[in-house]
Amino acid sequence: MQLLVYFTFISCLLLVSRTSAEPITRLPGQPPNVAFKQYSGYIVTDAKHGRALFYYFVEVGAADPLLHPLTLWLNGGPGCSSLGFGAFMEHGPFQPGEDGYLVENQFSWNLESNMLYVESPIGVGFSYSNTSSDYIGVNDTFTAEENLKFLVNWFKEFPEYRHSDLYLTGESYAGHYVPQLAALVLDYNKQSNGRPIRLKAVALGNPLLDWEISVDNTEFLWSHGVISDEVLMLRKTVCSRPRNLKEYLHHNSSKECIDVSLKQDMEIGAYTNFGDLILPRCSSTSLFGQSVFLEKFDAERTMRSVITGDPCIQDRIHQYLNKPQVQEALHANATDLPYLWEFCGGPNLVYQRENLEINIIPLLLKLLRSGIPLLLYNGDQDAKIPLTQTRIIANMLVKEMKLVPFGNYAPWFDKMQIGGWTQSFGQERKGKNMTFFTFATVRGAAHEVPYTSPSPGLTLFRAFIKGSPLPRTIAI
Repeated sequence: MQLLVYFTFISCLLLVSRTSAEPITRLPGQPPNVAFKQYSGYIVTDAKHGRALFYYFVEVGAADPLLHPLTLWLNGGPGCSSLGFGAFMEHGPFQPGEDGYLVENQFSWNLESNMLYVESPIGVGFSYSNTSSDYIGVNDTFTAEENLKFLVNWFKEFPEYRHSDLYLTGESYAGHYVPQLAALVLDYNKQSNGRPIRLKAVALGNPLLDWEISVDNTEFLWSHGVISDEVLMLRKTVCSRPRNLKEYLHHNSSKECIDVSLKQDMEIGAYTNFGDLILPRCSSTSLFGQSVFLEKFDAERTMRSVITGDPCIQDRIHQYLNKPQVQEALHANATDLPYLWEFCGGPNLVYQRENLEINIIPLLLKLLRSGIPLLLYNGDQDAKIPLTQTRIIANMLVKEMKLVPFGNYAPWFDKMQIGGWTQSFGQERKGKNMTFFTFATVRGAAHEVPYTSPSPGLTLFRAFIKGSPLPRTIAI
């Protein structure tokens, strides 16, 4: 009954919503002779409250984009911008160069798919609500429902994509956002009167899936030489594993464990980037990256920015997206928000931190049982969500689903170089191997895989949307 009421509400919402699909004529500093179309604007998710999510949509630069799938990308945080991170820093078509002009990204994901970036939830980037109470106590349930309303209304604005194959992708805290949205899409399809959203597969990069497992980085830090043998043993003997967020914040409320944490912090040093252990610092940056909440939770730890690839690109993106002429070209900031665009968490957004403790593994099992293929991938230089922890969860999924491996755990290749290591699993049906689940590492990549390793990231994405194995041989 609740489900029926919920989707009746969505139907009523569509009658009163006013959406905006505006083509981008040209972005300031954009290279000449761009072969693809761009759109951006707001999709109303609640007309009564005045809620609207901002999006940026880039079509494939091909003769007929409708021959290609649609991919929706969400960044994490919770509360970080898919426009700033996903589109301009990772795998969108352009990135701000040092001279102020946009540089073409030769590894843009719109080479393979039409790309839809959404700033979610409200209070992130240019997304907003006219009802101030909407910003307080934002949680995963609200975010997922808003994202579904966005998607349904976006299809009303772009009906030509209504029957396109849809891929849901994201990273970090999108390990919460994407599976919860996917589950709502499956429920929505049951009430769609024969017009389902064509959800094909889900991909999650460096995802937060289970708080007790995903963020445990002690062994990872030791194996990378970041902490000593002594601290490793102290973490294992003096500090019991935190059972929840409260215990993590208070270092298990033990003075002995607090002392161990302080000793660990001294060994790690103030200049280590937890999102990328091998990345140089940008001395001029003052911005904090996605998963900023994961950094804030350790009260004794100095805040560290998550900067990937070019260590200074965040500054340039921040400057670019706050230019009035850029916002005008993007049809953004339509209500003259009284604050600057930021990468993560606007000044009004208050996200329920307890949501980080939600275990997403049951949702992943639901998706797999519904026949939705799943890709989990992880950069091997990320100490926030280490690949060792994602692999533990991958093994749990395989065991619970009783999946069988298709081939050995082995390297995959990006052109002539090893891109990482991978293994796929599934079930045999009518003599055919059906791949349902793939785990992959990305060599040398960090928390935002597509930016630190753009070429391997594109190879990984291409295989994902084609439903094909990652390349096991060198391509010349």
